[in-house]
Amino acid sequence: MDSIKHLRKATIGDKPIEFFKGDEKTESIKEATHASFGDEHKFSLDELTNFYNEDERQPLRAVIFCWMHDKSSIVDYKNACLENGIPDFKFLVKAELTTWLNGSSDSCQFVKKDESSDKTDGTGGVENEKKRKLEDPQMARIEEYQQDSVDHNSALRGTKNINFKSLLSDAKRFASQLKRSKPSKSQVNGSDAAASKKSPIIIVSPATTALLSLANIKDFLENSRFVEPNVNTMKRPETGVVTINHESDRLAPAAHSIMVVDNVDMFTKPEYWDRVIAIFTTGQAWQFAKYKYSKPEVLFQKYPGFYVAYQNDVVPKQIKDWNVNVVRVDRGEKRFRDKMIVRDLWLHLERILISRQYGAQE
Repeated sequence: MDSIKHLRKATIGDKPIEFFKGDEKTESIKEATHASFGDEHKFSLDELTNFYNEDERQPLRAVIFCWMHDKSSIVDYKNACLENGIPDFKFLVKAELTTWLNGSSDSCQFVKKDESSDKTDGTGGVENEKKRKLEDPQMARIEEYQQDSVDHNSALRGTKNINFKSLLSDAKRFASQLKRSKPSKSQVNGSDAAASKKSPIIIVSPATTALLSLANIKDFLENSRFVEPNVNTMKRPETGVVTINHESDRLAPAAHSIMVVDNVDMFTKPEYWDRVIAIFTTGQAWQFAKYKYSKPEVLFQKYPGFYVAYQNDVVPKQIKDWNVNVVRVDRGEKRFRDKMIVRDLWLHLERILISRQYGAQE
């Protein structure tokens, strides 16, 4: 029996999971090297199991840690994985694994069966089935009239699985040639729109109560570190502009530098509003008095909005009414989550940039 099936047998039977560092017991799964499941047999925590996440086999340590956080929220679970240096699983993967481990489900799509398991699964498997047919003449007579049913996959694919990877490369090459052969609107007009695109713009609130302002947004988006606002130590740049550098293979070079402003008085041309990709607000409507759309209900239908708040703080009702995204940050010294928060924010911003034609050209 492999380690993950041994673990499932223990979790269903409420047997204790014990950790060992060498020959000594330990309570820390991070420091432990082995684990036992209610008996003397020990399994290496670094052993790769038959549980797959994103087509990669996962170590026993990650599987056990997921089970230990069966009742935890996905945020608490991911934070715990980050603290202990253990790979984390997405919500649906985590839910299916823990459901299978507690016995509520008889199968898990992420646990794959070894080819040799039919012969060594402890019940005889295929070998016993063949032996029984040979020994039982009645079974042999029945087998003469047996017809194999055809399942959905066999009907579509035939008797052999076909690898279409070679066709994928041909399709990509064909698509690339098609794009080159069809001139774009910008090329017809004698100019390349991608090359002429100007840096995108983010607008933040000038309010002193804003958690994210010109004074600390560069630290936040570039260094993944949230600096709590302090009027005595933090100063707004005199130029009224901050440049955020963010290189990404998904984005065109023009999007690798993003301008951040808190005053739209400098928007002297309509094209400036075409470059706006996000607006950060504190929930105060006066911020939008000089904007292209002064009504927040209309503004945030045209531009993505963001509201930064501390964990557990109550979000103003108008933020929900305005269709604004909420970004949660921690108070005090709890800065270990900043990287995860900024990473998720950049994923959101990159999707916005690509939708605004700032994606990398193939």
